[in-house]
Amino acid sequence: MLRAFTGRAVPELEESVTDDPLNASEERERVERWLEARTLAITFKNAVARSLEKTGLNFRRDACDGIGSADFLVEHGDKRIGIECKFNVSRDFEKTIGVARLLRTLLRCDSVVVVVPFLDAFADAALAEAPAVLVKTPAELVIYLEKSA
Repeated sequence: MLRAFTGRAVPELEESVTDDPLNASEERERVERWLEARTLAITFKNAVARSLEKTGLNFRRDACDGIGSADFLVEHGDKRIGIECKFNVSRDFEKTIGVARLLRTLLRCDSVVVVVPFLDAFADAALAEAPAVLVKTPAELVIYLEKSA
C-alpha cells in the first residue's frame, strides 16, 4: 500500500514495544498506579455513601438524567442536592468544579457539593461560587445536609 500510493519502499519492521522487558515493567507500574488511584476513589465514594446512609435522607447513587450523572443525588422535599466525590484533588480539580456547575442545571439541583477528603487552597475558586457549588469534607457534608433538611 505504502509503495503504491507514495512510491516509497516499505520500511523495515520495527520491534514491538510490548516485547521489550523494560517497557513491560514500566507499563505494569503505570497500570498499578492507575488501579491504586481508582481503588482509593471507589473506597472514598463508599465512605461517602455510608455517611449519607447515617443521615436517613433519601438519596440515589449514580444518578443519571440524560448526559448528567452524579455520584449521589439527595432528594428531600422539593430540594435536590447533587454530590460528586473527588478523592484525587490534585488532578484536574477545575474540571470537577465545571462538572458541578453543569450538573446543577442538568439534574435540576439547588446545589451541588463536591466532597473531598480534606480542604486546602485547591477549593478556593469553588468556595467563591457558593451556594451553587460547595466543596466539603464528608463530615461537613453530613452537617450541611442535616441543616438543609
